[in-house]
Amino acid sequence: MPLFKTITQAEGLIGVWQLSETLNELLTYFSDQELNDPAYLQYTHEKRKIEWLATRSLIKLLIGRDFTILYAESGKPILNHARYKNISISHSRYFAAVYIHEKLHVGLDIEDTARNYNSIEKRYLSDEELRQTGKNPLLQCLYWCAKEAIFKLVPDHDVEFRNQIHISPFNPEQDDRFQVKFKSDKGDSTHDLYFQIFENHCLVWVAS
Repeated sequence: MPLFKTITQAEGLIGVWQLSETLNELLTYFSDQELNDPAYLQYTHEKRKIEWLATRSLIKLLIGRDFTILYAESGKPILNHARYKNISISHSRYFAAVYIHEKLHVGLDIEDTARNYNSIEKRYLSDEELRQTGKNPLLQCLYWCAKEAIFKLVPDHDVEFRNQIHISPFNPEQDDRFQVKFKSDKGDSTHDLYFQIFENHCLVWVAS
């Protein structure tokens, strides 16, 4: 099984799975009953099936088989497990990642630094953040992952990345964390986000 890495957090676990197996190889890890899950049956594209199977395989390795995942109306996953109560899930072309926690709400995102962020940067970066990133692909990727992680963390449904999520400047070559402010009608909040960079990917996570 291609478990790429695990990151242990206080009362939480992060797992990263390399998407190197074929659909048929992943299917061998699952029973007929598991494959009758409506959440799996809804997918028709092979890529989405692989992501679903790889994510569940990863969760099994982290916490065992005794869990279920439901989805809120917003699309955010809800973990049903005896110990771990919260989950965040992310995929890139080459990896699947999950963050599970016993008590805190969590957000996680993984992205490829080779993605073209220039075409979307004005949709998710404020004018100040555009100056901060300066079209640096690594910073563009980290900022995108950070805003996705915050979106997955907070209960709000319609979040404007550009206007509601603001990232404080940091140096990815020296720092392993940075701060983000989330603005909401319910009140502003500040969060510490952590990150790792590997295999031309950015992984960013937050718990609150």
